[in-house]
Amino acid sequence: MAGRERAVRVARGASLYERLADKIEETGGDPLPALAHAADLDPANAEYRMRLGLRTEVAGQFDVAERNLLAAARLSRLYQPRYLLAQYYFRRQNAGGFFQWAHAAFDIAYGDVLPLLDLCWRMRPEPEWLRAHALSRRPEIARQYLVFLSRRQQMEAAEVLAGQLSESAVAADLPALLEFCDRSLAAGRPAHPVEVWNRLSVSRLLPFEELDPARGISLTDGRFAYRALGQAFDWHLNDTDGVISRRMKGELRATFSGRQAEWCGVAWQYLAMRPGGSYRLRSELRGVDVDLPDGVCWKIYDLAGQRVAAETGGGGNLTFVAPSDVLVLMLSYERPMGLPRLAGTVAVTQVALGMER
Repeated sequence: MAGRERAVRVARGASLYERLADKIEETGGDPLPALAHAADLDPANAEYRMRLGLRTEVAGQFDVAERNLLAAARLSRLYQPRYLLAQYYFRRQNAGGFFQWAHAAFDIAYGDVLPLLDLCWRMRPEPEWLRAHALSRRPEIARQYLVFLSRRQQMEAAEVLAGQLSESAVAADLPALLEFCDRSLAAGRPAHPVEVWNRLSVSRLLPFEELDPARGISLTDGRFAYRALGQAFDWHLNDTDGVISRRMKGELRATFSGRQAEWCGVAWQYLAMRPGGSYRLRSELRGVDVDLPDGVCWKIYDLAGQRVAAETGGGGNLTFVAPSDVLVLMLSYERPMGLPRLAGTVAVTQVALGMER
């Protein structure tokens, strides 16, 4: 501390006063006088104005804080001073000032804006109003807003936004749209995820065929022709203790160590169904280095985790009636009574699901 105090007496430089302020703050003192000197000596430095604004707000000098934060926004064309002003007006519960600077921040934002979206929601939790009046029209913001709405379970607003994004989607939109599909399916709302999924498939952003639950086309990539996506309507692979699942060209393989749990999931997929429809599942299952893959079978669950149907007697065939419009198809392992745990690799080479007339 003594060395820094001597430094500013010898040479009144802004950076020296900033370093003195750092040391004063580190030792629990009041850094405001030193920060004010730094800002006065380098009036074009937005960083000093931001720090001074934050510290004077903590000290209860709100007029001074506002002046310095506004000065920082005039001096810098970057995101941070606009975000700090939005935070300041949020803490003051000044909705007009908050939304003015939130909008200005969104207009030039890069990277993660979810914290600012959260402040917007806390100020006014109205999805459509926020989109019309607070947010930027930039695609980068729309993607993050879709993720935000999906995580907040604001599915009606998310469905509208996902529909609009998917109409002209580019590769950068995929993560947000697929997360929307996951959360919407988990909430039991398959109609819009099917629409989004099909648009992404038609545009070849996804390599899969279109789904059509009304015609019984509900399964994705039954021949395991593509890399595992692990989202939305594609296969989700489970790696659990003692089981490694992987999708190879033309087959799904699961390797069991013999020390896995007595029951575990291997792979699963959401199915968009026609409620009341009768379905038949057929598959080709073989042991790679075991004679019989005892205990590996297909099961159907609803979203609450209740079992709807289970394959019995092996053979890879399963029939069931869909009780709802979203089900989960799972390849699972369950140790048969009286037999040791399976040890070895099992391969599924084809799965077909059709609606019976």
